[in-house]
Amino acid sequence: MKSIFAAVLILGVLPLANATDKQGQPYSKGTVIKVERYEAPPMASGSNPSDAPLPDPETYDYDVSVKVNCGTYVGRYETWYNYVPSVLAPNQKVQLRMTHGEMYVDVPNQKEVEMRIVSRHKEHGPCDQNNQSVAAGLVAKQR
Repeated sequence: MKSIFAAVLILGVLPLANATDKQGQPYSKGTVIKVERYEAPPMASGSNPSDAPLPDPETYDYDVSVKVNCGTYVGRYETWYNYVPSVLAPNQKVQLRMTHGEMYVDVPNQKEVEMRIVSRHKEHGPCDQNNQSVAAGLVAKQR
């Protein structure tokens, strides 16, 4: 009886350990660049455009562009309400963590905002110039 209780206790604690590992990931700093309402392109199936499925009138999608380090990530924020949290306003500094295809923005005193990453691209220009000027300074010191 005690061994069954111990097994149940261990199996009940293991999922909790994995959940804390996910929450233990460090946040990165980012800046929201812009927020735009996303309109899905019309999809026609067959030769008659009226056969296209109607958009869901009860959901709202927004593309949120966030600059993190030397890259810009666009996350799709989906909501049932025509509302975007104030933390996702342009020029707002945010704390976020990213996985392979998801972006999680920390909202103080609330649940994280989860967004699917729909595009990402590396910035060229000032970010690269900063790296090049640092490298040039190191080369000059070595001479």
